[in-house]
Amino acid sequence: MNDLPKMELLAPAGDFACLRAALEAGADAVYLGLTSLNARRRARNFSAAELAQACELAHGLGRRVYLTLNIDLAQAELAEAAKVLEIARRCRVDAVLVRDAAVLALRPHFPELEFHFSTQACIASSADVEAARELGFKRVVLARELTLQEIALASKVGVETEVFAQGALCFSVSGRCLLASWVGGRSGNRGQCTSPCRVPWTVDGKPAGTPLSMHDLSVATRVVELRSAGVRALKIEGRLKTPAWVRAAVSLYRKAIDGTATGEELANDAEALGAYTGRQLTAGYLDGAREGLTGVSGRERAGGAIPELEPERSGGYALVIEVGKRIVCRWSWGEAKVEFDFSRAEIRRAEKAVSVGGLLEGLAAQSVDGVSAASLESNDRAALLVPRTANALEQRVQAEIRRALKARRQLDAPVRPEVAEVLQNPGPAPSKLKEARADRVRLSADQVAAFLSEHKASGGVLVEGLAAPRLEALALTWPKQTFIAALPMVLLEEERAHVEALLSTCARLGLSAEVNGWGEWLLAKRAGVRIVGGPGMGVLNALAARELGRLGFAEVTASLEADQEQLVALLKSCPIPCSIVAFGRPALMTTRVAMPPEHTSGVLEDRRDVRLRAHRESGLWQLRPLKPFDWRGKRLPPGAAHLVIDLVGSDDPVGDWESGTNESEGFNLERKLT
Repeated sequence: MNDLPKMELLAPAGDFACLRAALEAGADAVYLGLTSLNARRRARNFSAAELAQACELAHGLGRRVYLTLNIDLAQAELAEAAKVLEIARRCRVDAVLVRDAAVLALRPHFPELEFHFSTQACIASSADVEAARELGFKRVVLARELTLQEIALASKVGVETEVFAQGALCFSVSGRCLLASWVGGRSGNRGQCTSPCRVPWTVDGKPAGTPLSMHDLSVATRVVELRSAGVRALKIEGRLKTPAWVRAAVSLYRKAIDGTATGEELANDAEALGAYTGRQLTAGYLDGAREGLTGVSGRERAGGAIPELEPERSGGYALVIEVGKRIVCRWSWGEAKVEFDFSRAEIRRAEKAVSVGGLLEGLAAQSVDGVSAASLESNDRAALLVPRTANALEQRVQAEIRRALKARRQLDAPVRPEVAEVLQNPGPAPSKLKEARADRVRLSADQVAAFLSEHKASGGVLVEGLAAPRLEALALTWPKQTFIAALPMVLLEEERAHVEALLSTCARLGLSAEVNGWGEWLLAKRAGVRIVGGPGMGVLNALAARELGRLGFAEVTASLEADQEQLVALLKSCPIPCSIVAFGRPALMTTRVAMPPEHTSGVLEDRRDVRLRAHRESGLWQLRPLKPFDWRGKRLPPGAAHLVIDLVGSDDPVGDWESGTNESEGFNLERKLT
């Protein structure tokens, strides 16, 4: 053990008080975000001036500071992202954590900065780490769902590996959750997760508790094993936690790394940390456990030996809802009137409705980018709203607050001419689609025969769940149909050999492969296969598409979370062919957790009428909505190369292709993605 590199202890800093607590308790490094463009936008975060102070303080103690820029970036946010990097450079930030491929195009102009792949990039296998090495990354934050053996294999590649040690776990594999977007347009991949997995669910109408609410992670007694596996850094999750919790967590892992406490002492201290959230602790993923990882959904609260300290907030807002009249949202720096028609939707199922009082209670329990509710009032708290209306109202209020916040928080940093040149739009690729008609279909391997016996997709057939012999059989059976092998949404170590064999077959047959992660990109590049970017690498901006094109992608897919405004901006300047998924039941969650039979045989439903069905696909459980979204009857922005109809999860693929539902539950062109 003595000849192994020292393990770094990395602590969360949601605000300056947490940063001080982490440094005083012995953290080797802290990670934090500015007031925008990071995966914890509900934290107070740091202004540019505060970041400079934080770096000065940490560097004066010989510690490091990592800045998070780890979200999907919209086209309109590229200049802001460049300003974030410029601020990081000037403040001498030690590293920047990223997810979006657009940052790769900016990176050469910031040689002073080290870049790490965030866990949001879904780095889940040795192939993913090899891709990071190919791209010049110094470190990767591994997916939280890996076993100790998988971590050891990933850590042998020659890139530093960082793993989470303590804090919240997601039910979905890192970077592969769309549930918060589907529910209300607040993307977890853009730092706005509302934790819809933590709420109670029913199965076929019967209460099922909180089956998607994960236990909290704790590996305090496994640090020696992780170091032996080659892990370079241990990371504590918790940028929404209090300074007292951060101090206690850092103290615990300082003792674990330094070997100054017994296993029993470490376990007891970890239990005290777990009392803060009210959830059980687990290290089950390290041992390959798949069962017993979910349960009681305790909300963050005071408890155990950790006193509650309220973090500093960026002011408060006052909201007045006058049912049937108007909604007024006020805060210390302005006022906005939010017009809203309460008569829009008739209440048909009172048991599913949300009262105005319940809506206000929900708003009181959360902050909007660090701004909390100071006063919430209504002339009729008992008035009922359908869930969709309540969600829309919540989004409108949040949008008004963010609009005011954006004006206050404009980053004051110049964009250097050479960086501005990178941001310039090269102009769109010629669209292959002459009219807005679906031309490409997505099917599972067992759906292909029935579908192709009645229809042909001129833009190609994307096929999921293929093995190499099955792909060859399809190509021989339908020689005039173009097949594209869709690789898994998550490339786990156990799937690597299977994917390499499939890519070898694609190369021999001259077929394309759809890649959904960085490791798959590298394996496809090595195999000499034509590369199509899938939803797992969906883009929100043209710079990301340009960078992927430079890396060998022939096509990309627009992010499944994109709203109409974002799609218009993307397609207006996307330099390589870009597809839009116009119909589908996307996997809202992809998980390694073993779903019990009673949950997989029925329909999972929450109080907001979100209805999901679990499917076993490529060794993982996928939770798909019963109702699809359908944009075929809507006015779609021009410029798409293909309109894709995703029929995976459909009980009637041919019927869905021919008619569709013209319904939209969740994703739609009208709602605003935040």
